[in-house]
Amino acid sequence: MTFAMVGVSIPDFVLANLLILTFALGWNLFPVAGVDSWSGYVLPSITLGLIFASSIARLTRGGMLEILGQDFIRTAKAKGLSKGTILWRHTLKGGLLPTVTYLGPATAGMLTGSLVVEKFFNIPGLGRFLIDSAVNRDYTMAMGCVIVFVVILIPLNILVDVLYAFLDPRVSYD
Repeated sequence: MTFAMVGVSIPDFVLANLLILTFALGWNLFPVAGVDSWSGYVLPSITLGLIFASSIARLTRGGMLEILGQDFIRTAKAKGLSKGTILWRHTLKGGLLPTVTYLGPATAGMLTGSLVVEKFFNIPGLGRFLIDSAVNRDYTMAMGCVIVFVVILIPLNILVDVLYAFLDPRVSYD
């Protein structure tokens, strides 16, 4: 949880600078900017993914701890079920509900990119196009960027709703 707290607490622009200083300038393992080869994607991916991974870890842990305190888990333990069976069969489905809720918008955010990551690593992406179009008053481009984000976000939210019915037996779409 310390790793997750650090990942949530560090802003992406600080993390990007630390990764560039350490791995690109200090050890010369990855390029500072640009995505000419596969190695150009490593530092931006870590920068963008660490924040989301940390949030997912915290949400999953919180959901699992909440479910572990429920009466039906105590009943499963009294029946003599193994810890693995209790965790995988009974706890995981209910514990993943907050995580699944977060994953829809988070996945859309990762797919459309982040302005900070695009700017620091000199990657052309949707975030940069959106900001440039707003600054230059190119409303058509700004609307196009928003439409792309929405076209990604709506199917992901529908997928989250479908997963809710699978994970939580109390939810039904009759």
